[in-house]
Amino acid sequence: MNKINRILVVAAILVILLISPVTVLAQTPTPEPAKTISGDQVVIANTYRLESGDELMGNLAVIGGTATLDEGSTMTGDVILIGGTLTVNGTVNGDFIAIGGAVNIEDTADVNGNISLIGATIKKSPLAEINGEITEQSPKFFDFNLSDPNSINFPFTAKTSLLTKMLQASLQALAMAALAVILGLLLPQQIKRVADTISKEPLVTGGVGLLSVVVAPILLVLLTITIILIPVTILGTLLVGLAVLFGWIAIGFEIGQRLAILFKTTWHPSIASGIGVLLLGLVTGFATLIPCIGWLIGVIVAILGLGAVVISRFGSSKYANKVVQAVVPSSPLPPTPPSAPEPPQI
Repeated sequence: MNKINRILVVAAILVILLISPVTVLAQTPTPEPAKTISGDQVVIANTYRLESGDELMGNLAVIGGTATLDEGSTMTGDVILIGGTLTVNGTVNGDFIAIGGAVNIEDTADVNGNISLIGATIKKSPLAEINGEITEQSPKFFDFNLSDPNSINFPFTAKTSLLTKMLQASLQALAMAALAVILGLLLPQQIKRVADTISKEPLVTGGVGLLSVVVAPILLVLLTITIILIPVTILGTLLVGLAVLFGWIAIGFEIGQRLAILFKTTWHPSIASGIGVLLLGLVTGFATLIPCIGWLIGVIVAILGLGAVVISRFGSSKYANKVVQAVVPSSPLPPTPPSAPEPPQI
């Protein structure tokens, strides 16, 4: 009986200890030290976050991606946004340029610079501090004065202003990138086949494209001579234009794929096509600003794309080895010498 009483007493003490409130001193987690990032940051179809306490000493370029500047972060540099989303909660000492994207200025944001929007949207909190001007309007060549037909300035026309030409090239690149994204969703396998044709034999592809550029106008002129075949001429001209466009998008897809490998990631064909065509359009568009020789880059790209489309038949079949063998015939193997007769056995 005494043993039972002792066991009950010990059990009661344990229960009291378990249910009694005990003061526990929680250890505060050690915060990570703030870091300073030096150099420009480029975000292409990806996400970027500048965490609280961190400092970025450089410019930030976001192309088709998402960037977030957390509360307590500091950035010293300019921000360029093209077709992406930028959310600002920290301090930015620099200017903003947004083309076709969305800018969110939150409550804790402190922007010390001007904000220029071209076809972009902005959502600004009334608690945010912006020490600069916000310019939210379209370029001047989109201002239509219908009361005076002579003053209407249509886009993509010849202008003398260098900035206007750069904006035109950027808008053209964005339009081509949007079309590339759609075709990347509808015809991913065809675009891959045309891109493979270019990457495997660029010299043969360029030769076929150059031959097509020379022969196609002659055939179209001969068809135009006869009145009956004028509709065929129109269809042929449209077909050549579509071939050049499809080849251009295929080259952009190849560029996007190589960028994905460079950044050690994998993109959907539509994303790779859109990003690649956007970069290709910006490069070729800005190259046209170079006098005399700037147009050559775009012509070379168009010829390569046209040749790849012709060889692969708009990506409907894989790379034609017969065409390669016809252009670059392989040397025949030397004949095998006859074997010497074995000596007679004695």
